[in-house]
Amino acid sequence: MSKKSKKESTLYYFNSVGCAFCKQVEPVVDELNSKGYQINKVDLSDENNRLFKEEIEQKFKLRCGTPFLVDSETGNSICGWRGEDTIQKWADGEEIPEPPKPKSPAPLLPKDFYDENEVKRFKEEYEKWVKENEHIPGLQTSEEIIDKFRKGIEHKKKQKESL
Repeated sequence: MSKKSKKESTLYYFNSVGCAFCKQVEPVVDELNSKGYQINKVDLSDENNRLFKEEIEQKFKLRCGTPFLVDSETGNSICGWRGEDTIQKWADGEEIPEPPKPKSPAPLLPKDFYDENEVKRFKEEYEKWVKENEHIPGLQTSEEIIDKFRKGIEHKKKQKESL
């Protein structure tokens, strides 16, 4: 149960129309509110709401698109979709650390996923990048990335052929 039950809640969920990740956050916020939390849902299509979000971002030196969950009293926030458990912890007042960030941009993908030289270049650069960014959990292998894009290309070919 929320610790903010008697006084006005300082928990805000900023969202925008067409935001795919907001569609994942919305039911989680609704569920928490049905359990007694008071997370204020704020639609950024309203100019005043955008100004309010900007004030909070300036106050705590934050920068986020949507979804954006923030405690306007403490600045404790979640930028983007981080899972139901993380949102629950945030609503309970637990400090949510920023996810690890890459040390440099990932290498460019091959222009042609069937060109052996381009694929080889990507794999070599990507493996170096992965070693540099070992602090980030769950990175895909270069093979997984190549396979995913090749499957997408094959799927598009089949769709065109069926027309």
